[in-house]
Amino acid sequence: MKQMINWKFVIVGLFCCAFLLGGILLQESVGIAAQKSKSAAKKEGQLEAFQVYQQKCLGCHDSVADPEKPGRTRDDWHLVVNIMHDYGLDLTDEQSELIIDLLYDLRRGLEKEAG
Repeated sequence: MKQMINWKFVIVGLFCCAFLLGGILLQESVGIAAQKSKSAAKKEGQLEAFQVYQQKCLGCHDSVADPEKPGRTRDDWHLVVNIMHDYGLDLTDEQSELIIDLLYDLRRGLEKEAG
């Protein structure tokens, strides 16, 4: 008994496979684009943070690098920035967070614990 191939099922099956493969490839390319976008946004945020740091901090401080002191946690940097408010540093909450993130990122790997 000779079996006949039902070409409708073959064509529909191939179409479904192509559709699924296209969806997977699209999802992968969207993921790569999102990752690049996230990276670009982080660089832009770091640039903004450094500009605020230059404007608000470097008038009194030469650098955050102090080889005599161990690294600081993110909580430590919160305390440092809050103490600077007592010395007259005028920052918005957003600017404070930018500077805290910048200082923590600059010293990452040197901190006592993950912050």
